[in-house]
Amino acid sequence: MADIEVRRKLSLATNNKMKRSARIGRGKHKDAKSDDETDRENPFINKVINEAQTKSLLEADVEEVEKQLAIILNLKNYSTVLLEASQLDYFVGVFWWTKEQGFTLAQTSALFTAAHVLLHNIKDKHMHILDNIKAFRDMLSGVGQVEAEAPGGLDCFEVLHAKTIAQFFHTSLFQHYRLYQFVFSHTQAEEIIGLDLSCELVPPANIPYPAPLAEGLPHDVWEKYIKTPPPTPPPATELDLEAASAEQEAKKQARLQEEAELAEENAILSKMTPEEIQQVVELVAKDTFKNLNAEVAAKLRERENTILTRINKIHKVATT
Repeated sequence: MADIEVRRKLSLATNNKMKRSARIGRGKHKDAKSDDETDRENPFINKVINEAQTKSLLEADVEEVEKQLAIILNLKNYSTVLLEASQLDYFVGVFWWTKEQGFTLAQTSALFTAAHVLLHNIKDKHMHILDNIKAFRDMLSGVGQVEAEAPGGLDCFEVLHAKTIAQFFHTSLFQHYRLYQFVFSHTQAEEIIGLDLSCELVPPANIPYPAPLAEGLPHDVWEKYIKTPPPTPPPATELDLEAASAEQEAKKQARLQEEAELAEENAILSKMTPEEIQQVVELVAKDTFKNLNAEVAAKLRERENTILTRINKIHKVATT
């Protein structure tokens, strides 16, 4: 009986040792898998950006990353369209954060695909924030497990990575969820992207443009040697001289006639007595102010009638 018990214990120990060796072997075999096998198993790796594109992006600076991602994601009008600019800014931030974290090529590609899916859920599916958070939680299924039954796409990360990734998406996407919903549901106003420009044309080549060294010369030198002289007036003909002489003669006759009329008026006034001048002034004043007095009297009567009408209305109201 004692021998049987000893053999049973040895058998159990041997079986346990073999099971541990098999588990260690499976773990080593999983760690030794190539990147190609990992890519085939994980649906998020090399889906949006492949391995070659990821390597090229990791070696570029921020401006080059922006240009390459605009080509990869087909965002051709990001410099003028706010919708494309916001998407490109989001993806550049995601990729640059993965670069700062030092993730592998597979992890970078998988995380970029996850970011693309989450933004696609807002843009095209108009998904509620709770549903999108559930989708992100499903992506993290299998993180930290050696053999996950239902990997969600981000199972290539560790548990510590999952916490950091969740915090990143909270601050970069979910915290601004309504802003992204607004951008993807409203049309950009035309006046924001439209601009009218006026262009000044160069003068014809038949004149100096600009004047050569005009600002570097003394004024008298420029006036004497560089400035274009004014055109010489054509010589006056006999007809022009006769017309000018006739015009001057007409002006002279008009001036003499005006002086004669003024002298005649002064002579008439000098012969009149003060009483005669006073009578003339009174006659002129009567003719001038006659119509004015009639107009003022009519306005006064109209004003008086208006006031009387108002008084009668007030009296009627008071008596009733």
